Amino acid sequence: MIDNIKKIAISGGNGKMGKLLSEHIKGKDSFEVSGIYDPISNSKEYKNFKDYKEIKADFLFEFSPSNKINENIEILCNEQLNFGIIIGSSGISEESIEKLKVLGERLLVIVIPNFSIGASYQKLMSVILSDVFVNKDIIEKHHSQKKDAPSGTAIDLANSINSINNEINELESENIINVINNIKIESIRSDEFLAEQTVSMSNEYEIFNTEHIVNDRKAYLSGINLVLDSLEDLEGYYFGLESILKNRFKI
Repeated sequence: MIDNIKKIAISGGNGKMGKLLSEHIKGKDSFEVSGIYDPISNSKEYKNFKDYKEIKADFLFEFSPSNKINENIEILCNEQLNFGIIIGSSGISEESIEKLKVLGERLLVIVIPNFSIGASYQKLMSVILSDVFVNKDIIEKHHSQKKDAPSGTAIDLANSINSINNEINELESENIINVINNIKIESIRSDEFLAEQTVSMSNEYEIFNTEHIVNDRKAYLSGINLVLDSLEDLEGYYFGLESILKNRFKI
């Protein structure tokens, strides 16, 4: 028997990511699911917390939908909690981010818009090359159940790269168009896709494109494993899976 098993609580435990995590934790010797926080669920397998104050855990994974996440963050930031928080939801407002940074002064707070290792490396590469290529745009494609557009991953990427002197091309489209940090983001919602993102960069002499495609949600397990394996060594506030990669592998 392994000593010091870490207890994981899951908010939004009946959603796709919540279920993916809870099933994954079953195969982990050093972690166990202590319960879920989902007021509308009737969980028979785990304790169904009705209030964050009921949670007895070492870490809370927050996977609430985009229309609930900011409300839940407000509650979390106003409670006297004693567990670390990992947020994997989209639709987090700038106001909520600022509150989480303050919370990170006394608790471990990790905000990860995308648990895919591939998406993290696409971001790192795009940030590095954004000084070389003047023009950039992003196309993100997701399943039709994803209501927020653009995605949190695309917004984070657009805000992270150098967009000075970027030339925005035609904005008319049958798809959803947004301009974030002077970067055009085209959003497509269709059941043909799970999650895809293409970053196009160019200058006068060359074109550089990166395409990242997720065909199965199990792709996110590599990022979840990275976070789980790193929890003991982390403190403070972190944003993005790439911040965990940098900390763990010193890149």
